[in-house]
This record gives sequence, structure tokens and C-alpha cells, in this order.
Amino acid sequence: MSLAIIGFVLMIILMYVLIREKLSPIIAFIILPLIAAIVAGFGITEIAGFIETGMETMLSTVILFAFSISYFSLMSEVGLFDPIINFLVKKTGKNMFTIFMAIVMVTFVAHLDGSGATTFLIVVPAFLPICKKYGIRPQALLGAMMGAFATMNILPWGGPTMRAATVANVETGDLYSFMIPAVIVIILIAFCIAYVVYLIEKKNGAGIIEGSDSFEDNAVAEKTNRNQNIYWFNLILTAVMLILLFMDLAFPLYAIFMIAFAIALVVNFPNVKDQSKKIKLYGTNAMVMCMTLFAVGVFMGVISGSGMVEAMATAIVNILPAGIAPHMHWFMALFSVPLMMMLGTDAFYYALLPIIIGVVEPFGVSPEVVAATFLLTATFGTFVSPSVAAVYVGLGLAEVSIGDHIKYSLRLVWPVSILVLILSTIIGVIKF
Repeated sequence: MSLAIIGFVLMIILMYVLIREKLSPIIAFIILPLIAAIVAGFGITEIAGFIETGMETMLSTVILFAFSISYFSLMSEVGLFDPIINFLVKKTGKNMFTIFMAIVMVTFVAHLDGSGATTFLIVVPAFLPICKKYGIRPQALLGAMMGAFATMNILPWGGPTMRAATVANVETGDLYSFMIPAVIVIILIAFCIAYVVYLIEKKNGAGIIEGSDSFEDNAVAEKTNRNQNIYWFNLILTAVMLILLFMDLAFPLYAIFMIAFAIALVVNFPNVKDQSKKIKLYGTNAMVMCMTLFAVGVFMGVISGSGMVEAMATAIVNILPAGIAPHMHWFMALFSVPLMMMLGTDAFYYALLPIIIGVVEPFGVSPEVVAATFLLTATFGTFVSPSVAAVYVGLGLAEVSIGDHIKYSLRLVWPVSILVLILSTIIGVIKF
């Protein structure tokens, strides 16, 4: 129990300092878990092991982030996205609503492979310049993606569904088929979330900048005409790269970006001195988020290796009144979003879910129902969680802090998660 208490205090303090911006995320993710580990009584050797394990799990994400940010920074500088941006702006005019609907639909398609990092890499670079042109805040772009993320994240081949199906001892396809009526509800809610974000941004004063179109169009035309052949090369290279990201290759994602960046740099900047300047420039842009990701590795290594997440999951169940035991899965689902944010995906499904199944199964609630309950509600918290590495890829691309992202998106996804719980209960997917 003491380990659980330390874990809860750590998470509360961490959320506070991130949301209120009392500490830099890098400092918070390094110092706070180390203090917690020391208070919990772990020695230097044990803590060093936790950190080493955390670093190993984060390494591929850091490499992916560094080269993906550099690649898209390069493509933005050479004007790859400019014609697309201006085309969309002309088609939508002053109707920002169309932009938000497009964000949702592209996120649906981009997240077919189940990779959050890939989805951010496709959607954010494409829409961020458009959002800037309209005066839409970057955290609104991320917020508008959350509903589509929630829908696609529980596809049968998605990580959460496979985890939940394994724990519940059911076939992944059968579990998803059981949830389909509720999934339809989530699809509709995804568009509702984007509409709410649209209203928030409209109230905040977002709108197309008057009188800027002709100047930018001329600049784009001049840039495109001057480098027509290189432009088409960049477009084809990016398209091939994105296709490879969707394919189930043995090649790691970060290697695809490394190769694409090297090719793009040589083609667009043949001079070695120019290449060196650009590498320094893009490397500087990526460094802060890379350091943040390594810091998150320290945090994840400590809370996982020390057993804090498992202790917290057990404590949550034990402190609930015995009278609600037959309905514990339902009441726990009310808090699935913050629980997902605290525990992270693996601990949520591998540590908390089996405990809840064990509590409610004697009362006639099947493991399939419990798994569906958690999947349908917790999916909204996955990409707001500071414990999910892919989130930081999106934050880096959008240049948004984790605190700003939580402040903006949590108010959208938590109420919606509860709404999905209620509606899914009404239509019979979830049993009270």
C-alpha cells in the first residue's frame, strides 16, 4: 500500500506541475520519479536498472522523432506543403468547420495501421500550416484528432484491443464485433468533438487572415516554378515514405525517416556547407523534445520497474466499497481517462483489467463485457496521457507542451468518455 500511495502522490504532483507549468517537463520527468523511488526505499543499483530499462524502451521513439521532425521541417522550408495549403484554403474560404472535419477524416485513414506516431507524422505536418493561417491554435489541431484516435485505436489489430482480448481470454475479432454498435457511437462523437473544437477556436478569434492570400500565393508560385523538378521529387519521396510507413515491413519506422531525410537533404541542398547548416538547424529544433522523451524514459522505467503501477491498480480496487463490487467495472470506467493517463496502456490493461475481471465475474459479468467497457472509455485517454511515448511525437510536431495539451484536450475527452459509457450501456454493449 505504501508503494501505491507514493505512486499516487507522484502522479498528482506530476500532473500539477505539468498543467500549471511549475517545472519544465524534462526536469519533472527526471527528478520527481527519482525522489519517489528513493522515498520508496530503492537503492542506487535498483534505480539505475529502472532507468536503463526505461531508456531502452524509449530509444526507437527518440530516433523516430528526431529524424521525422527534421524531415518535415526540411519539406516545409522548401515549400512542399504550400500548394496543398493554398488549395484547401481557397476551397474552404472562411469556413473553418470544413478544416476540422477534414482533420477528423484524415486521422481516421492515417490511424488504420494502429500507430499513433505514424498518425501524428501524417496529420500534423499537413494541417498545422493551415491552422496557423487561420489562427487556429496548434493544441486545437491535436484536440480535434482525439475522437478519431479513440475510434481507430481499438481496431482489432490495435494494441489496446489485443491487450484486452488477451487478458479477457477472448478472440480479438470476437471482442471487436461485440463492441461494433458502441464503435459507431464513437465515430459520431469524433465529429462532435471536432465541432466543439471548432466552436472553441471560433470564439477564441480564429479566422482567415484578410488580405494575405495573394501575397502568399505569389510567393508559393514563385517557389514552385523555380524548383519545379525538385518539388515533384520531394512530393514523390514523401508519398513513398508514407506508403512504407503503412506497410508491415521488418524495417523500423525510424530507419525509413533516416533514409528519406538523407536523400532529401542531398537533393535539396547539394552543397555540403548548406547540409551542415540545415542539420544543425533541424537538430536544434528536435533536441528539446528528444531530451523530454529520454526524461519520460526515466519516469516510465521507475514507475514500471518499481511496481508502482501495479500497486496503484490494486489499491484502486481495494479502496472501493464492497457494495459496488457487482458494478465495479462500470464505476471504474467513469474514471478510465485519468486512470489511463496515470497508469499508461500496459499497466491499465495488464494490471488493472484482470483485477476488475476477477471482482465482477462471480456476479455474472463476463470478461468480454469488462474488456469492452474499458476499451470503449479508456481509448479517449490514450493520446492525452503523459505516459504514452507517441504523444510526444505529436507535441513536437505541433510545438505544444504536454501541459497545454492536457489542459485543452482533457476537458473534451473525459466527458465524452463518460457519455460513451452511458450510451453503450443503453444500447446493451456494456452491462451495468
